[in-house]
Amino acid sequence: MAIFRVEAREHLQEMVTHLLALSGGEADAAREQAALQGLFRAIHTLKGAARSVGLDDIEAPCQSAEDVMSRLVRAELSPTPALLDLLQDLVAHLARSLAGAPDGHVGRALINRLQAAAAAPRSAPDAKAPPAVAASSPEALADGTIRVSTDAFDAFIFRTEDLAAANLAVAERARQAQALAGALVQLRKRLGTSPELSAAQETARTLLAHLQHDALTIGRAVDELQQALIRIRMAPASSILDVLPLMVHDLSRENGKQIDFSIRGGELELDRRVLEAVKDPLIHLVRNAIDHGIEAPAVREAAGKPVRGRLTISLTPREDKQIEIRLADDGAGLDLEQVRTAALRARLLTVDEAAALTYGQAQDLVFRSGFTTSPIITRVSGRGLGMAIVRERVENLGGTVRLESEPKRGTAVTMVIPAAIIRFQGLLVRAGGQRFLIPLDAVERTWRAAVDQIQWLEGQSHIYSEGALIPCCRLRTVLELEGEGEPEAEDHITCVALASGTGGARAVLLVDEVQGGREATVKELAAPLVRVRNVAGAGVLGTGEVVLILRPADLVKCRQDSLRPAAPKSEPQERRPVVLVVDDSITTRTVEKNILEMAGFEVRVAADGVEAWGLLAGEPCDLVVSDVDMPRMDGFELTERIRAHPRYRDLPVVLVTALESRDDKEKGIRLGANAYLFKSGFEQTNLLETVRRLI
Repeated sequence: MAIFRVEAREHLQEMVTHLLALSGGEADAAREQAALQGLFRAIHTLKGAARSVGLDDIEAPCQSAEDVMSRLVRAELSPTPALLDLLQDLVAHLARSLAGAPDGHVGRALINRLQAAAAAPRSAPDAKAPPAVAASSPEALADGTIRVSTDAFDAFIFRTEDLAAANLAVAERARQAQALAGALVQLRKRLGTSPELSAAQETARTLLAHLQHDALTIGRAVDELQQALIRIRMAPASSILDVLPLMVHDLSRENGKQIDFSIRGGELELDRRVLEAVKDPLIHLVRNAIDHGIEAPAVREAAGKPVRGRLTISLTPREDKQIEIRLADDGAGLDLEQVRTAALRARLLTVDEAAALTYGQAQDLVFRSGFTTSPIITRVSGRGLGMAIVRERVENLGGTVRLESEPKRGTAVTMVIPAAIIRFQGLLVRAGGQRFLIPLDAVERTWRAAVDQIQWLEGQSHIYSEGALIPCCRLRTVLELEGEGEPEAEDHITCVALASGTGGARAVLLVDEVQGGREATVKELAAPLVRVRNVAGAGVLGTGEVVLILRPADLVKCRQDSLRPAAPKSEPQERRPVVLVVDDSITTRTVEKNILEMAGFEVRVAADGVEAWGLLAGEPCDLVVSDVDMPRMDGFELTERIRAHPRYRDLPVVLVTALESRDDKEKGIRLGANAYLFKSGFEQTNLLETVRRLI
């Protein structure tokens, strides 16, 4: 079964690739026939594999789909959009079944639809179509290939990284031996020649020669091994991109939108670890484009746009072994007023700062944690974390991300990431009695400057760097280092100019000493240190010393940001926030009450909207969590009453429902609900996160 699941995922990915080629509408007859043949082979092979392990939920739909594919390959049917949608539904059903969540009713309905399609009248023959060939036999695996589990390969990579650390240690010992040989030469000059000193000097010289030879040999071997591993780890970007067309198909249908989706450059190869790291950001960006960017057909038609929206992902190679990934849509773009409102609602800006917000600042504000333009929180959007996570993931790879938007014309997000993860090179600096590594690619220059060159401007210290006045700050202050006082008065200071690559942000760090470039073996931080401000990870130097690797994107924020968060309230509330839970199910009421009370909230409960309205009249609360479907007064009516009452119009309302439908969600938005949660995906953290954001 384990082998089958690996094979099945490969066949599903192949199906999506061929369906994408067929949906593009730009292929000639030969390419269309090749895609049909490939799709037929993948379905046939998956059917046989499923039969061998007794999975009828997968075998039966594939059997019916073979009849359709057989007629398509023989050009008896044409690959119309409706037929391709049906095959997309087949892939979605197979993916759900493979994940262990088969739906028998959906499966039977799908088989009926496939059988009806297979029995449809014959299409007019296409004279340009090449003659069909048999496609019932599976392709053989290429000779000389083996399958290795991810865990086994990762273990091999980790051992190689340990070897890289040992290589750095050997190089460090060679430097120490060279220093010892130099010290003996100086000692001999002072003390004169003696047999013992000459013997020691000769031993040091021989030891140095052996160490340098060993360092060169081991270094070459480690470099070749790492390059070989990188080549093995490389995979086409299509390995993660091919899951997106099906997601676009499902989301566009769910949101009532029509979208033409295309991918260019999927053949480019990237490190598998880079691909895995960038997969979630891409999924979030696609969701954002469909949910917030591309308009509904009626809205687009009223605006003079094509009814079908356009969403494109393109990959382009850049210099220095980097890849540019650009996701662009032709949707509504950023609405400046909407951004101002959302920033005020999330307390990211003051009223004056919101009024002065420019379009360029708004584009950068999108990446701030807590920012969202969604009018309601759902299980997949509205929490204001997605774009912040996108930036964090890309920056952790050593890449950059930027957003460009044009009102009513669309939005583009561009990520520039390394094609492969290689050995880390950093600038070793000392500050506050500790040593730190700064990624070399973020360092513009280092120099010594006179203290009197520092100028105070608009509440922030600045210093000139290559003709530009740049904000500056002491690294010890940024890192809040304790136990070390301010350095003694000095005439000159050591400066490190940084560029984060995000929005062109720059800053100058004032450090105690720059100790030069160093290679290091990188060790990522583990939970609970998943996201530490200013720190990207740890590096092991050749000496074995572990030093922190700093995050340039955080360091450049040492300057006063015009988009700084509003000041927190000076006097926190002493009383516990009160939450009113409304649900006609005693089980659901009890579960939600226990979760909220364990988190420190005071909870009141009501069995329906009428009882809840009476409780609100007697004693106000800070937030309402309400079921939608209830007797006497449902959640929608309760929300409408709350919004209509002057006393409660700003009271946050969270709707919880067992039936998530687009119409119900839109109705909740119209009535003024702040969040919309789905019971089948109900999680403790989901509820608590939503409640804490709204109170």
